[in-house]
Order: sequence, then C-alpha cells, then structure tokens
Amino acid sequence: MRMIRRLFSVLLLIIVLFFALNFSWTHAGVAWLMTKSQCPAKLVALAKKDVATLFGNTHSSPLWVCTTKPLLGLDISHATTRSALFLPSIIVIGKKGPRRNVMAHEHVHAELAARTSARYALVPTWFDEGLAMQVDYRRLYTRKALARYLGRKGVQKPRLDDLAFSYRFYMRGKARLHYAFANCVVKYWLKSQGKTQPLKLINNMNWHKPFPIEQFRKFERKCLKI
Repeated sequence: MRMIRRLFSVLLLIIVLFFALNFSWTHAGVAWLMTKSQCPAKLVALAKKDVATLFGNTHSSPLWVCTTKPLLGLDISHATTRSALFLPSIIVIGKKGPRRNVMAHEHVHAELAARTSARYALVPTWFDEGLAMQVDYRRLYTRKALARYLGRKGVQKPRLDDLAFSYRFYMRGKARLHYAFANCVVKYWLKSQGKTQPLKLINNMNWHKPFPIEQFRKFERKCLKI
C-alpha cells in the first residue's frame, strides 16, 4: 500500500511538472475548458481544408477557443497557437481573429507541431511563420507590402539567421516586416521545390542535423531585393 502511494505521488509530481513546464498550453487549456464560446464551424472547416491543401492531408486535430474578451488573463487580439508534446495544440482566436486567413494560419502551426512532435523545437520561427503565411493572404504581408517596408528610411534589412527565435521575430515595430519577409522566402522556396517539399523537409528533420537553412539563402537574397 505504501509503495502504491509513493508511485501515485511520483506520478502526480510528474504530471504537475509537465503542465507547469508547458504553462502557455496549460493556460489556454484551462480557458478552453471554461469557455462556452464556439468557433464558427464553417471557418474551422475551411481552415482545415486550406491546411490539407498545403500539406496534402492533415494530422492535427487542434482544440479551438474563440473569445471576444480576456479569458483568465488570456488577452488575444487576433490569434495564437499553444502546443505541448503529446497533446493537441490549442488555438485561441480573439475578437479580431474569426477569419479564414487567420484561422488557417494558426492551424498550420498546429499541423507543423503535430508532424514534428518533439522536433518542433528545432523549427526556426521564420520558417514556422513563413509556412503559415502560405494560407494567409492578408495585404499586410504580401511582397508589395514587403517592398514598402524595406523602402522605409533607416530600415534594417532582416536576415534569416536573426529570425530563428521568437523574441527576435516578434520584435515590436518590426513584426510586420518579418512576417512579410518570411512569407516571401518560403513562397519562393515552395515554387522552386514543389508542393511536396515541406513534407520532405519535415520528415528529414532530426536532432543530429541543423535546420537546412542553406536551401533558403538565394530566396533570402531575392526577397531583400524586391
């Protein structure tokens, strides 16, 4: 009996630590459990269709949360995706987010997380966001918009190496430029490689090799000349 109690205590501790270490997912998970707001079923279906077109099919079944106001301190204007190992991603849609572009964008993050599992940590932010932009056609992130951002006086041109981590990619005042740049680079890469290339890259990712950024160098240079 004492052994069973010890095993139960250890198991409970592991569970608590897991959810504590995945706090962002846990926060969204509690919000999902508590909210009664349902995301528009039609938009969810269209988002899934767009993701299936990009990847060939879908492996992910994310949980959706739609809210028009802060929920348990979770204040999202457009949308965010929270992922945790072995668990479905949770997509939180804010008051400005119930649109096909936005929802498909977030579903791509969930799909990439599902397909890479623990290897998701190896995916640079610029590729994650650039791939998500392939189903997101907002004018703020087109090549025309990129040219406008790059043409601003004193702008510092982005580099893929500098955008691998989220804290640099989402830097205040530069996020739109970075989204448009990542969109451009991944779009040119896809056109040159074919629709099956994302799956090849994802399937070949492993812990012993760095992300194959060299495949994107010429498109990085091309996008900076737009």
